[in-house]
Amino acid sequence: MAGVPSSLLGMGNFGGYDAPLRRALSSREFDELVKAVAERVSKADTITQATGLLWYDLRPIVQLLYPFKELIPRISRLPRVPGDGGNAYHWKRITAINLNNLSVGVSEGNRGGRIAIEVQDQTAVYKTLGLESDVTFEARLGAMNLIPDALGNSIQSNLRSLMIGEEQTLILGNASTALGVTPTPTLTAGGSGSAFAAGTVYVRCVALSGFGWLNSSVQNGVPGQITRTNADGSTDTYGGGSAQPSAEASVSVTAGQNVTATVTPVPGAVAYAWYWSQTQGAETLGAITTTNQVILAGMPSGTQPITALQVNGAYVDNSTNALLPDGIISQIFGGVFGPAPGTAMATNATLPNGITITGSGALVMTLPTGNSGLTFSGTNIEEFDALLRAAYDQYKLGFDRILMSAADVTHWTGEFFNTSANSPFRFFATVDQATGLYLAGQSVNAYRNKVMGNTLEIEVHPYVPPGTIIFWSDRVPYELSGVPNILEAHVRMDYYQIQWPWRSRRYEYGVYVDEVFTCYFCPAFAIINNVNPPTGVPVVG
Repeated sequence: MAGVPSSLLGMGNFGGYDAPLRRALSSREFDELVKAVAERVSKADTITQATGLLWYDLRPIVQLLYPFKELIPRISRLPRVPGDGGNAYHWKRITAINLNNLSVGVSEGNRGGRIAIEVQDQTAVYKTLGLESDVTFEARLGAMNLIPDALGNSIQSNLRSLMIGEEQTLILGNASTALGVTPTPTLTAGGSGSAFAAGTVYVRCVALSGFGWLNSSVQNGVPGQITRTNADGSTDTYGGGSAQPSAEASVSVTAGQNVTATVTPVPGAVAYAWYWSQTQGAETLGAITTTNQVILAGMPSGTQPITALQVNGAYVDNSTNALLPDGIISQIFGGVFGPAPGTAMATNATLPNGITITGSGALVMTLPTGNSGLTFSGTNIEEFDALLRAAYDQYKLGFDRILMSAADVTHWTGEFFNTSANSPFRFFATVDQATGLYLAGQSVNAYRNKVMGNTLEIEVHPYVPPGTIIFWSDRVPYELSGVPNILEAHVRMDYYQIQWPWRSRRYEYGVYVDEVFTCYFCPAFAIINNVNPPTGVPVVG
């Protein structure tokens, strides 16, 4: 029977009940119907891309388009030394000999004077750092042909995130140097062109530690006390990096006057958050500066009220995070591991103006309020030279490198290559004869220590705040010191991965490290802070 499959005609006989069906299938009308349908199908739409019958052209290698090595410049070079149990690492050091500077002269037949030796005990408490991630069963099955697969990407991302967090902590971590109560700002009204109405301007200031600066913005606010819910449902509470807010200051203004707000620099702070309003008690965040002064020219643009920093209705100091080890800024400003080594080796006890010796024995230069950045004199930077001279006078050391923010490198390099009539430099440009092109944009990548005769490399660091310049040593400055690494990660347990038992259809991973950053001689590091850009005090509002 034309057009009817033989398998359909041979379906079998169910007691004669299928006879009408067999007659219908074998009729001429059904045969014509089949031909008509076939013609319509063959003349209908052909297969196109829109039909969806397509191969999925996927590159199997997952692209990782985020910076990693650029964000770990110090951690990637930091020596890692294994620990040996206990809850802390301990060491002893001799920091001075002949403390009383006894004369070496000896009379005939007698013995010499008895010297005194200064010995110190140092202690560094281990901390655990870690992050978690997870992958659902479906996500793993769906990504099985990708390279790396979902599990590999999860673990790699976890490890890299941990290392970036280590780099941040190495520079900014603050476990023990509390910033305390921010000093009350001093306010002066003057000038014109602001958006203030005639009346009173009320201002409060909050000093910020390194992580407080890193995690703050005018749009998103300043972190106060943070309570984090962990992967296992537990919680940890720690300070987000903000000091206790200052008392409220006020000043009367006429319409259009600016307000200059100044706060006494807080040791250990790298930035200051400014809250203000023309209504008493209603201050709102409007500026974050990396120096101690700001000019207010209008109402704040942020939305965080100062009361957001309260804990249980009261203002407290949230500048420290005891879950982290101390980083180098905290170690410079505070005696983190033990007492300062003293300056028994000093040959000139007089410090240059603006330089102090901190509790760790390190040198800190705080630039004066309202400065216009670094001071250039010919080929010299006066602040650098003063600090390098003090380092020699006190400790006979010269540092190895200078860590700066990208903003500060741009600012001071631009000023250094100032081509005004008073510039001490004369520049020549070599033009490519074939293309007529020449290289523009001069840069400086090192600074000469005139006292010690060594050269300090200049390194842009992603987590050094603008306005803060760190002088860094890679090695112990003294021969036969018994200290192979002046700064190291002392690890009780280095990077390790945990795959947790299943509690749902998820693969759960944690990547951890147990360590402390030990600096054996903090005077081998120093800071210049409170550095404004060349344009001077920032104006906001």
